[in-house]
Parts: sequence; C-alpha cells; structure tokens
Amino acid sequence: MTARVGIGYDLHRLEAGRKLIIGGLRCPSDKGPVDIRTAMFLAHAFVRCAVGRAGLGDIGTHFPDTDPKWKGANSLLFLEHAR
Repeated sequence: MTARVGIGYDLHRLEAGRKLIIGGLRCPSDKGPVDIRTAMFLAHAFVRCAVGRAGLGDIGTHFPDTDPKWKGANSLLFLEHAR
C-alpha cells in the first residue's frame, strides 16, 4: 500500500479597501484580494491538495488559465471537478 499526502496553498496579492473572505467567512481586515476570482483561494488550496494527494499533478494541469472554459469560472466548480 502506498501512502500519499497532499499539501495545498495559494498566494494572492492583497490591496487596501477590499474585503477579506476566507472559506465564506468575512475576516476583519482592511485588505483583501486584488482579483475577485482569487477570493476563492481556500477552494484553490483544497483542489491543489486533492489532486496532489491523488498523484494527478498540479491544479493548472486540470484547469489551465489559458482555457476559455475556466475563464471567470466559480472556483467551487474546481472543487466539484476535483471530487
């Protein structure tokens, strides 16, 4: 039996005057993600962890930012596909 571990992380630039919402919860902060899509960074991190744990490569392999299908997509769709 082979054991696999997935580690997920996601980095985003923050800017003053934007809301910071993590996992659907508003966090007290005067800064938030610059890009609205990056507000779902917890979902991105979980998908990174899941595909890594399954030995399926990187999130970019499955959801390339060059594919129009994923442009502006809700990150919860990434979770559904990863599942």
